[in-house]
Amino acid sequence: MANLEKIKNIIKKISMMGEIKEHICFFGGCMPYIIHGKDSFREHSDIDVLVDVDYMDYLRTLLQEEGYYNPERDSINLGLDKDYGLKVFIDGVYVEFEPMSLQDGIFTRMSFVEEKQKAGVEKLPYINVEDIMIPIEFDGIRVYSKTPELIKVGKEKYMREKDVQDVAFINEHGFDTAKYLRAQEMFYKRIVEVDTFDNLKGMKL
Repeated sequence: MANLEKIKNIIKKISMMGEIKEHICFFGGCMPYIIHGKDSFREHSDIDVLVDVDYMDYLRTLLQEEGYYNPERDSINLGLDKDYGLKVFIDGVYVEFEPMSLQDGIFTRMSFVEEKQKAGVEKLPYINVEDIMIPIEFDGIRVYSKTPELIKVGKEKYMREKDVQDVAFINEHGFDTAKYLRAQEMFYKRIVEVDTFDNLKGMKL
């Protein structure tokens, strides 16, 4: 587990690797706290990173150069014919890099759960890119974050103990109501495709 300051340092490390900063977007329960410069007073075990699908190979090169890359946790080495991302540990914190694209009004992201032998695709219709990700600044760096409104809608789907806390924090510090309503609409229309590794191996999606 890691506290918020450790997560922030890892975001900085990733952002300073090569020329990747403008092609990635951080998301997860820690981001609203980072946006508002507040401590969550809870542990954060991981950080998720959306990566422009066209920059996934470049990302892999950077991770190899930094000594973070683990080929056993990379979807392209698991017999699949599509890139579902990869997972690494940075300073003991679990980091998942998920390929994403924004094309023809559809936000698509790929992910996999090796332990469950499953991979999936999530597709969300969108009107404005700013409804999905926004630039933020902290500690002198500028990165992209998934919007608090989209994070709020995602967490309201599960409402685990940590989700309840994060939703309450977003509510307390304010959010854009119009963006939130659009985020709800996006989730209402979203398409999720999940399959097993056995079915995906050798299959062109």
